Amino acid sequence: MKQSRYNVWVGHGDSRYVYNGNSGALLRIAERDYDGLRRFLDDEPDPDVRPALLADMAKGRMLVSDDYDELKALETLYDLTRYDTSQFGLTIVTSLGCNFDCPYCFEDKHPSIMGDDVQAGILAILDDQLPRIRQFGVTWFGGEPLIGKRALLALSDAFIDRCDRAEVGYSATITTNGYLLDEETCEQLRDRRVQHVQVCLDGPPDVHDRMRPLANGKGTFWQIVQNLHHAVEYLRISIRMNVDAGNYPRAEELLRILSAEGLAGKLTVNLGQIVGVDDGNLSPSASYMGACFTSSEFAKAETEFTELIMRYGFGGPSVPQRTGAPCTAVRANELVVGSDGELYKCWDSVGNPNEVIGHVSDYQNTNGRLQRWLRYNPFTNEECCNCVALPVCMGGCAHHGMDVIQHENRCDTFRYNHHDRVLAFVEAAAAAGMEGVVQTRELARAVDRR
Repeated sequence: MKQSRYNVWVGHGDSRYVYNGNSGALLRIAERDYDGLRRFLDDEPDPDVRPALLADMAKGRMLVSDDYDELKALETLYDLTRYDTSQFGLTIVTSLGCNFDCPYCFEDKHPSIMGDDVQAGILAILDDQLPRIRQFGVTWFGGEPLIGKRALLALSDAFIDRCDRAEVGYSATITTNGYLLDEETCEQLRDRRVQHVQVCLDGPPDVHDRMRPLANGKGTFWQIVQNLHHAVEYLRISIRMNVDAGNYPRAEELLRILSAEGLAGKLTVNLGQIVGVDDGNLSPSASYMGACFTSSEFAKAETEFTELIMRYGFGGPSVPQRTGAPCTAVRANELVVGSDGELYKCWDSVGNPNEVIGHVSDYQNTNGRLQRWLRYNPFTNEECCNCVALPVCMGGCAHHGMDVIQHENRCDTFRYNHHDRVLAFVEAAAAAGMEGVVQTRELARAVDRR
């Protein structure tokens, strides 16, 4: 037996803990057992180690057989999930227009509402997929998707009807700026099986209103907060605070306001990394002048932010679970549909004519740009292959990974903060008690119930 290359070790109190990124499992090891285990792992003669402990480590994949190639197994998983045809996913841009004017937006937006012909094309694609899939998932996207709410609701009704008749599972999420999220809309989304809503607030009012103003320059903060009060009664809400070095120091002020509004425990808050990207179109991101974090700087901010959201009741520490092919861009049976029916592979490509791969009217007849995405392979990258975060990242963001300038921003923050994140999770979960190997998802739920 040998130690997994994806173990992360931390110490807390009188115990050692090991988390394994390949299994998502966590194991507590009493200090009295650790010396013998360490000798065993170092191949020293006559280690004094309990067989039950070794069995637990094997169960949690912290120990694997000497001839087991973890890297090859992950590559196989990546390929299987990349070409999985039992699931189908669409990201649908109901409107590329937006009522906001955010200076870091990666899209070259223009007024557009999805028409009936494009909706018909989308339904034809689903009809083609239904006989061979078990699950259909939709992400409503923009621009601002609620500007195109009529199309969103009509397509949702048609999706639900078709999937129910075909006994195919259906679920949806939406990314919205939150300004149009009135109570009627929340009820409509809930009734159409939207399970999760992401809304951005980039700081306290003066900061947010500078970074996410209306197109006419007016502020948006308090309208969004007003909408959140009823949204949380209908939908699972997460707030994303997009940060760079300029607004991140104001993060606690945002949490303080949301807490004073009585929203603690009703929604979660997390950080998003602002990245200035020039993809050759006219998006604001290409000329963004903010002081963007490097990936390692953002990982440090994320660790600090976890302590804040715990203190204010908007979340807590977590450790990631293993994934397969990580996103729409590299999964063969997923597409991004623009408001005019144009097709892309990556959310970041929306609105960029240089990244169009086809059209809904003939969705299987794609151009050569599709292969650029499907050839992306983190297992040809030595840095990825030697990274402890590979099982939970699987190469991360292909869009950044294929960009020489943005290459480092492809990585999940776990690459940089894995020790701190595991330690924070252990500290928060220790009171829940652990016997043997525990799946971190189960332990997180146990902590939430306390």
